[in-house]
Amino acid sequence: MLEREEIRSRLKKNKLTTVWLIAQLRENGIVTDKSEMSSVFAGTRCGLKVDAIIRTSKQILDEYETKFVAAPTP
Repeated sequence: MLEREEIRSRLKKNKLTTVWLIAQLRENGIVTDKSEMSSVFAGTRCGLKVDAIIRTSKQILDEYETKFVAAPTP
């Protein structure tokens, strides 16, 4: 699975929105908007900022899932 598809899937799984992710990215020093995020998810943008958005989005989702998603019981 491509990283951008993984991010979209994890947002959906956790019932989070792209607007939520944009706000989290802003708190982490990356200013973006819905239009740019749409291009990132569609794969039509590339470059250092896109790499930073993808990397940071994965870190944000990792942190969210660690804090707020209950671990499955055996």
